[in-house]
Amino acid sequence: MFCHNYVPHPGGLEVMVRNLASGLAKRHEVTLVTSDWPGASGVSEEEGMTVHRLPAVHAAEGRGVPYPVPYGPGLRSALRAVRGADVVHAHGALYAQTILAARTARRSASPLVLTEHVGFVEYRSGLTNRVQRAAWSLIGDRVVARAGAVTTYNARVQRWLEARFRRPVRYIGNGVDFARFRPFDEGDEDGLRAARGRLGLPAEGTLVLFVGRASEKKNLDAVLALPRDGFTLVVCGARRGLTGEGLVDLGVLPYDRMPDLYACVDLMVNPSTGEGFPLAIQEALAAGLPLALLWDEGYDGWLPRDAVAACDRLDEIAPAVRALVDDAAARRRLAAAGRAWAASRWSWDATVSAYEDLYGELLTDAAPATPAH
Repeated sequence: MFCHNYVPHPGGLEVMVRNLASGLAKRHEVTLVTSDWPGASGVSEEEGMTVHRLPAVHAAEGRGVPYPVPYGPGLRSALRAVRGADVVHAHGALYAQTILAARTARRSASPLVLTEHVGFVEYRSGLTNRVQRAAWSLIGDRVVARAGAVTTYNARVQRWLEARFRRPVRYIGNGVDFARFRPFDEGDEDGLRAARGRLGLPAEGTLVLFVGRASEKKNLDAVLALPRDGFTLVVCGARRGLTGEGLVDLGVLPYDRMPDLYACVDLMVNPSTGEGFPLAIQEALAAGLPLALLWDEGYDGWLPRDAVAACDRLDEIAPAVRALVDDAAARRRLAAAGRAWAASRWSWDATVSAYEDLYGELLTDAAPATPAH
């Protein structure tokens, strides 16, 4: 498996890859090739798999476009380690690591699976959009043509890929860990206050959560512009150093502490655009959080509109948040609906099994026919 970034780099894609790869590692030999990040480099054994973190230049990270470019030491040994793999699985069509994945699959005569997470993301910068279009023409088109199968977990991305490439794209949704992400027991005020204390959050009052890395498409500016009368805004996901009245910036919170955070706030707001299907949405709903969400048509099928406070425009986010802040009963109804949907539909075991089935199909198709006797 190849991905451009991996935990501890913050982001939902990184967590998705971790859950998928570690689930596969329970029954298969998995080698993951990715980029280094402060505090994590070299080769390690993690959750039953071998992880190669290659030295990489993260020059575009500061502009909200994570595009690490690997170089130098470790590359040759990583490629040796994946030589002869039965299946090569890459995440994101445009990344340098995916180019390595396509070359590995070709040299090993192995099927290549591509999971495309976001398709084409419209940025405010015309230059960024032009570079992205060029990247799809020069890199993405060739990778998709080489892939034996293409998957996604967003219906909009699925339609975009099928229209561009005139080929079927399989929808495989992500799961969520219900043992980890769950609400506090009803009436457990002591547990709630203790969790808030551990995170440095106000013990009393309504807390509204925003989770997202530093990227233009997360639309944090719209959330920061909300009048914070009657609630405290809690922000995490990147090192921003934000300060202000009614504002707590947690920076980059370790992923293992996210269950506590979801469980001890009152609602979450997600106004981002150009997403696949953010894991933060799934985790929040599993934890019993009501959610004000900027709706993406690609969420259809994996999430019903009535399980969240769905907004079609960015200017609808503020009144949606205000309505939930002011109405505790509405929060409880929405939280119950979201958690019930999540429990009935989302499972990492099912996601892992769906990919295993896909790998099996590709390997069967690639196997030489048995001669007739």
